[in-house]
Amino acid sequence: MRCPQCRQDNPAGAKFCAGCGGRLEAICPACGHPNLPSSRFCNECGNPVAAPSVAAAALVSPESYTPRYLAQKILTSRHALEGERKQVTVLFADMKGSMELLAARDPEEARKILDPVLERMMEAVHRYEGTVNQVMGDGIMALFGAPLAHEDHAVRACYAALAMQQAIRRYTAEVRRDHGVEVQIRVGLNSGEVVVRAIGSDLRMDYSAVGQTTHLAARMEQLATPGSTRLTAETLRLAEGFVEVVPIGPIPVKGLASPVDVFELGGPSATRTRLQAAAARGLTRFVGRGQELDHLRQALDKARGAQGQVVAVVGEAGVGKSRLLWEFIHSHRTQGWLVLESSSVSYGKASAYLPVIDLCRSYFRIEARDDARSIREKVTGKLLTLDESLRAMVPGFLSLLDVPTDDASWDAFDPGQRRRRTVDGLRRMLLRESQTQPVCLVFEDLQWVDAETQGLLDALVESLPTARILLLINYRPEYGHGWGNKTYYSQLRLDPLPIESAEEVLRALLGEAEELDPLKHLLVERAEGVPLFLEESVRTLVESEAITGDRGAYRLARPFDTIRVPATVQAILAARIDRLSPEDKTLLQTAAVIGKDVQFTLLQAVLEVPEDPLQERSRALHARIVKVFEALYPERTTERSSWLTLHAFRGEVWDRAVAYLRGTESPTWDGYSSGFGALESAGALWWMGDHEHVITTAQRELGAAPAMAAWGFGLAIASNLRIGQAYHSLGEYSRAMDSLRKNIEMLRGGSADDRIEMIGLPSVLSRAWLALCLAELGDFDDGLAAAEEALRVAEASDPGYSLVVASGGLGSACLLKGDLDRAVTILERGLPREPAEPINRAWPFVASALGAAYTYAGRVDDALPLLEQAVERAAAMKLRANQSLRLARLAEAHVRSGRPESAFTIAAQALDLAQEHRERGHEAHIVRLLAAIAMEREAPTLDRAEEGYRKALTLAEQLGMRPLQAHCHLGLGRLYQRRGDGEAAAAVATARDLFRSMGMTFWLRDAE
Repeated sequence: MRCPQCRQDNPAGAKFCAGCGGRLEAICPACGHPNLPSSRFCNECGNPVAAPSVAAAALVSPESYTPRYLAQKILTSRHALEGERKQVTVLFADMKGSMELLAARDPEEARKILDPVLERMMEAVHRYEGTVNQVMGDGIMALFGAPLAHEDHAVRACYAALAMQQAIRRYTAEVRRDHGVEVQIRVGLNSGEVVVRAIGSDLRMDYSAVGQTTHLAARMEQLATPGSTRLTAETLRLAEGFVEVVPIGPIPVKGLASPVDVFELGGPSATRTRLQAAAARGLTRFVGRGQELDHLRQALDKARGAQGQVVAVVGEAGVGKSRLLWEFIHSHRTQGWLVLESSSVSYGKASAYLPVIDLCRSYFRIEARDDARSIREKVTGKLLTLDESLRAMVPGFLSLLDVPTDDASWDAFDPGQRRRRTVDGLRRMLLRESQTQPVCLVFEDLQWVDAETQGLLDALVESLPTARILLLINYRPEYGHGWGNKTYYSQLRLDPLPIESAEEVLRALLGEAEELDPLKHLLVERAEGVPLFLEESVRTLVESEAITGDRGAYRLARPFDTIRVPATVQAILAARIDRLSPEDKTLLQTAAVIGKDVQFTLLQAVLEVPEDPLQERSRALHARIVKVFEALYPERTTERSSWLTLHAFRGEVWDRAVAYLRGTESPTWDGYSSGFGALESAGALWWMGDHEHVITTAQRELGAAPAMAAWGFGLAIASNLRIGQAYHSLGEYSRAMDSLRKNIEMLRGGSADDRIEMIGLPSVLSRAWLALCLAELGDFDDGLAAAEEALRVAEASDPGYSLVVASGGLGSACLLKGDLDRAVTILERGLPREPAEPINRAWPFVASALGAAYTYAGRVDDALPLLEQAVERAAAMKLRANQSLRLARLAEAHVRSGRPESAFTIAAQALDLAQEHRERGHEAHIVRLLAAIAMEREAPTLDRAEEGYRKALTLAEQLGMRPLQAHCHLGLGRLYQRRGDGEAAAAVATARDLFRSMGMTFWLRDAE
């Protein structure tokens, strides 16, 4: 048996609800007899238990009473919504005393009274995009934030409650006149979490409340007096500043151990934005936006000189767009300016001119208590004082402010004519005002702007060039407009705060106590510079009593190990995620479960979708990122060129990929260069460690090469090189050599010095990487021969980048063999002293090999600074390919200098990188190194060392890495010797045999 009030399931025969304590009965409206809640007819008189109502007739299911646009949103994405945990505000509303009211009336008459009440309740809910989940005779249950998420669900619920109370008050005057009765409703609100279980095709939603979310909302309704709305502290926290409340005090609630703080909803406050609400609590220190303020000041100076300006501040939610504008317009700079502020709201797209109405109320100084007569006087007086020619515009302004016009000519206009005259009137008024005093207009949150307000802004922007008007707007990246080509338009991209600024904000919020330092570091890491996240996280910590004290002087009250994402931030994220298509939403959720960095192949396997659709969705998304960024931030493409290169490559926008890679803003490449641009970008992505994506793209271009006539040769060469480099990094040396040998064969003779639009000679680069592969497999004769030929060609044809890479290839092969003197000589000669682009990209490759040669030669003091520089420079250039190997070499130097603990830390980091990028060959080297370190630590763990050696040996055998196999056998032999095992001699003998067969005399001597 389910309680009609709180939906708690109760055992059959229960008289009272176990969840809310309400009586489980349905009163017959004809005779007053109590019946079971499930009864359709009275068991005393036989009449219907509930009077025929909207719920029993037209409103049989949510499908029948949910607005079509809202129903469409839900149904389109219902499968993606099912199973989700949602932050919601639950609203219960009912008509107090309805049974007594209806009992003495004919069912038809009762329906005439009750149905309009339910209709007004639901209309208020739908106005703020809530969903009516249940109609219960004389009341409703509604959800805000589910199934569709809203970042301001609590504010919407409060406004809906106020709207329905206001609507019922107007309706009760009508009912009193016609039926002689008073109609009042009670409303209860509570916020928390629910899990959406299923959504039917008729929009019925099955959900599970988390904790007391629904129960408390039902109790708030029962506690409310007729005509009032009660809410919990959880709802008030989320709507604080946006509404006015009266504290009722703590009230015991059946089923809860502690009393619940209850508040009565009084009305809306004057606050419309999150910043205004925060300002009432006290703003945090404003930091890190000096350049942006300077830009705004320059625009202000131009506008003061009758050069109207538009400045757009663009950024994600919570980065501080509103705060920047607030600081600017409240500074001394705007003294002498008329500042008019307005903002769009998330639920306002369907309300025409909502921001404009706010602006007009501010301009005409209209207050909430003003009646129609007072508003008419203010509007007429202000306009005629400003300019007599604006008299004809008065009816339009009055209509906008919902004041009767009594103007026959205005009433005769059709809607289109009224819209045009309204826009023209507003434009003329602002332009005329700017002749009297400079005007600063602020329109915030344009991502929610309605079409009519957008029309006004478009008209106003066209009129700005000679006006003393500064138009400041802000919005999130998803909004778009057509003003970007205006000479008087500029744009500020607001990114998250840098670490130093974020730390300064936290110092101001938390204080200087040393015990808070770990908390601050965690907050900086989690918030990633987003001011809203920082502030709300601290607020959550205070409310949960994790920290105590006063602002700027908090102390740690209890230990912490994680930071819970604040409910306000969760709501913002959920609302943005819900706007994605169901497919993209599923993709995002799956990737989020895997982790922050996700391999494409793993994601594809987990989703169990074919590769092509997933690749296409990914490609389209990357292409759109490039297009949108170029449209929104044309002046920032140079500074973000490497980031744009990555997205252009993954989006297969080849002309843009080539342009950003080469620093060209106006590419005019032909079909060959478009394909080749993919491969130059592939090279960039190989440096970044995206090996699998490189192979996929290069293989596709390789397949297209034969159809490209003369250009196909170069495209095939570039494809083979990139495939070979990527397979080498993945440890698939045989496959790498197949591609690289094709190049060497194709480039024999006169083509050896052909650059083919690449930064180095592909014949040299192919031989260098072939040498690295052969050396890893123990084929040093062929490997050294390939590397020596690469060096010869480079010295003759390209003593720049190609020579550096050739030196690195030959030196690395010598290093792996153990010919340290030759390795040092070659690598020292090949290491550029002051490298410039593009040679600087090869510097870490050569420096790391030279540092390793120094280490094995016993010159650890020379090795350490060089290896550290190699790691640091590679990281600075985002050269993530083979960074795991560079870190491993640094760890080797640490352990050989007697620092096994730091060596272990560095090697563990190297292992993480190798596994992240699937660099299995490097992983095998690192696992062997960790085993060696385990034997050298303060508390040697021989079992772990043995496990490491065996794992590295297995990997080496799978990949054919014979030199590494020998090192693993040698390591196991030494481990067995230390432990006194009889297997030691056999393991060392195996190592010696392998070293001898490959001519690795240096290591052979070490084994003997």
